[in-house]
Amino acid sequence: MESISFKKSARRNIRKRKASEDENSSSEDETKVVRKEKITKINNPLIQGTNLNKNKNREAAAVADSDSDKETVITNYKSDKSAAPSGPSDMGATSYVQTETEKDKDAQTIFEKAQKINEELKGKPDDKIYRGVNNYTQYITKKDTAQGNASSGMVRKGPIRAPDNIRSTVRWDYQPDICKDYKETGFCGFGDSCKFMHDRSDYKQGWQLELEIANNTYGDEDPSKYEISSDEDNLPFKCFICRDSFKDPVKTKCDHYFCEKCALDNYKKSARCYVCGVQTSGFFKPAKELIARLAAEDQKEEKEESDEE
Repeated sequence: MESISFKKSARRNIRKRKASEDENSSSEDETKVVRKEKITKINNPLIQGTNLNKNKNREAAAVADSDSDKETVITNYKSDKSAAPSGPSDMGATSYVQTETEKDKDAQTIFEKAQKINEELKGKPDDKIYRGVNNYTQYITKKDTAQGNASSGMVRKGPIRAPDNIRSTVRWDYQPDICKDYKETGFCGFGDSCKFMHDRSDYKQGWQLELEIANNTYGDEDPSKYEISSDEDNLPFKCFICRDSFKDPVKTKCDHYFCEKCALDNYKKSARCYVCGVQTSGFFKPAKELIARLAAEDQKEEKEESDEE
């Protein structure tokens, strides 16, 4: 009878522990210390960290590079000691736009050249010479067409040649995209879907600001220009000293109102204002606006009395 033996299969996909060099030599009584291996990082711009020293080194390197660039790039300016203008003698009056195609290579010149060649070869036999794609012999003369009148300048085939006798000065001033309806009325039919900004504040165009800067009037506007003020709120209705109605009212430099008699009596005691203590130096002027208001009130009272009678 044959003996049967079963072999136990080995475990697969098992990570093996790294063999330590000191494992065999160390004994069980010795103390073992687990040290974390330092991972070497590769300088990758896609990996960001919070290492301050590393960032400082990068900034220092960038500053050093910029300083070296500044040292290498040196620009010197020197005057030619001439009073004549550096530009052309006519100050550019006869200059032309250099961004356009040269006149000896544009579409009008090519067509004029083709017309001249056709006139020279008109009535002659074919000489079997190739003169280019634009100079084929035309046996039918085109008249009263855009191509036939190409040499006239404007009515022709191809881009129009830029004029030489026109000089234009262009200034760009960008207008703010502010909703006009909302600025003037405070209401916009588009609501929140309006593509313009809803703003009712005052603004000026660029040319207006430059004009103010040129005239040295920039920022000189009165901040209380648009404030709605009432004269009745600013003017008192009783004298501060006698606590009675005004009689011949006067005004101090600090805009405080008193009766003329009360102001003079107070000045004999002190030269300062009775309300705020500011030095008046005995200067008082008639309160014209207060006198006008008192006169208007008297007329109003007389009118009411006459209406009642």
